[in-house]
Amino acid sequence: MNIKSAKQIPHRTYNAGEIIYSVDEQSQNVFLIHSGQVAIETRLGLNVGILNEGEIFGEVGHITAKPRTVTARAETKCIVKVIDEETLKLKLQDADPICLAIIRGLSLRISDANAKAEQYWRELSLYKALEADASED
Repeated sequence: MNIKSAKQIPHRTYNAGEIIYSVDEQSQNVFLIHSGQVAIETRLGLNVGILNEGEIFGEVGHITAKPRTVTARAETKCIVKVIDEETLKLKLQDADPICLAIIRGLSLRISDANAKAEQYWRELSLYKALEADASED
């Protein structure tokens, strides 16, 4: 099989506000930001990061073989390279097993950190709602 060079990897353009992928979707592609910014949001809409040109996203679900745990939304007009599963597998085939273990470990930690941030956000929202109810009495 032929591994695609960066120039051969297809790209997509998204306008500000457009969803690139959503929570619970199957992880089929990994994305590389060519230009613009992408916001990463939890299930409840908590913004956990803004990514810029040269950054990769969408790798966590792909590496952990689980559905997406976050939504990726174009923060600005952006162009992203779309790295399909086959290309990613071919590129990872020749990687050192230690590097692959590090990547998997980091992906699991990112997934856990996002889940904890969302849990704290949910608890904070509940606390604020209770506080608002108490001030109305």
